[in-house]
Amino acid sequence: MADALKEIRRESQDTVASSGPSGVSNKQLDADMELPYSHFSAKSRIMIVVITAFTGLISPLASNMYYPSITAVRDDLNTTQSGITWTITAFVIAMAIFPLLWSNLADSIGRKPVYALSMLIFTCGSVGCALSRSLTALIAARVVQSAGSSAVQSAGAGTISDIYPREQRGTALGIYYLGPLLGPCLGPLIGGYIGQDAGWRWVFWVLAILGGVLLLLALFVLPETHRRIVSKTHSIQPVNIPLALSLKDNNPLLDIATVRYPVVALSMFLFAMLFGTYFTNATAQPLAYEGIYGLSQGMSGLCFLSSGVGCILGSTSGGRVTDLLLARHRKALEAAADSERVEIKIPAEARLGAMWVGISMFMCAVIICGWLIEYELALAGVLVVQFFIGAGMAFTFQSLGGYLIDVFPTRSARITGVQNFWRSLWAAVIVQLFPTMHENIGWGWSYTVMFFLTLAALLLMQVAVFRGERLRQRFGPGPELR
Repeated sequence: MADALKEIRRESQDTVASSGPSGVSNKQLDADMELPYSHFSAKSRIMIVVITAFTGLISPLASNMYYPSITAVRDDLNTTQSGITWTITAFVIAMAIFPLLWSNLADSIGRKPVYALSMLIFTCGSVGCALSRSLTALIAARVVQSAGSSAVQSAGAGTISDIYPREQRGTALGIYYLGPLLGPCLGPLIGGYIGQDAGWRWVFWVLAILGGVLLLLALFVLPETHRRIVSKTHSIQPVNIPLALSLKDNNPLLDIATVRYPVVALSMFLFAMLFGTYFTNATAQPLAYEGIYGLSQGMSGLCFLSSGVGCILGSTSGGRVTDLLLARHRKALEAAADSERVEIKIPAEARLGAMWVGISMFMCAVIICGWLIEYELALAGVLVVQFFIGAGMAFTFQSLGGYLIDVFPTRSARITGVQNFWRSLWAAVIVQLFPTMHENIGWGWSYTVMFFLTLAALLLMQVAVFRGERLRQRFGPGPELR
């Protein structure tokens, strides 16, 4: 708090000194800040968030929807279990790489064309999956499908940042993250019944139809939100407006290099361990439901409703809590400030204040789940802890995701693409390792290993929670909080 007040007073002095006798700079600043942050109405912004969340649902939905049909796909294409696993791994690897490209493109040409182009590619990839007659063709089509569906994984956060200021962004992010987080839960549920009743190819035909609907929404309903583009035709606050970049500047490797900043490296490590555990749990559950508890393919999918409900509650409550934390921090700074003309800047770390609630819930549920399955205890107990896994994961996503966007407000899509890269890369690795872990050390110890990996990341993240502002001042990135 003391550091924040020193920063406020220094900026206030700099502003007064630069304004000159006439105070023109202050008057212009006041006039600019009286403009609306976004020209969209409240209803329009809700519509944009809902479409963005629905579009963000597509990537994890496509990744998980055909899991219950893997055995049928393997037999139909006459391949092995290790061969068919590559259709999952290839999708996740592509999901890690392509958002880096999409986020750069979204910051250059705008959000709307990226959404439309990506949904066109996704629809074509889904049709290719449905028509595949060999494992090689299916893997190739899955890569195309992943390339198209992954755009909103990064561009979606940029859209939220375009239309909501910091103090309202957490709630909007909570709605947006419902899409990416519900996908692993709804995918097996929907895909289980479709694959059981209509065959595995219809899983991909349904995804193609959804892609077509989202393509039409992107073309004819979703407006352009990029602040640089919108500011040319509408009067909005001149904040969080990124500069136009040349093609040379749009280098994904430069985005990945943001891990050189300590606060980014710590955040990415926790994101990767957290999401890797969550994703592995989602892919492993059908093995437990069908192999240990004897459920049918369709009933196995129904069990994912437990974590799905948890995701809904965790995401919506987590976003609201982070907004309330920022509002409380702002009131404290305003009460302590000694000038009405001071520009209040809340440190990004204020959004991490409640992170421990969600991640503690998540980690406890993970280790309990592993040992419940290990000893084949009541299925009801497994479903209860799955609820807390979903709720804890979604709640924590709000704190971490919002924190990174606050640190990089003019590069929100790009930093979200980087976050997606590291978390998906680790998810691809741990998903491939889990069958070997499961066979050699069992369910309980496999989940315990993931628990301790997440615990290590959480303990390291405390450095950012308590010393993040000082780390940013010393090592970067520079302040651009608006």
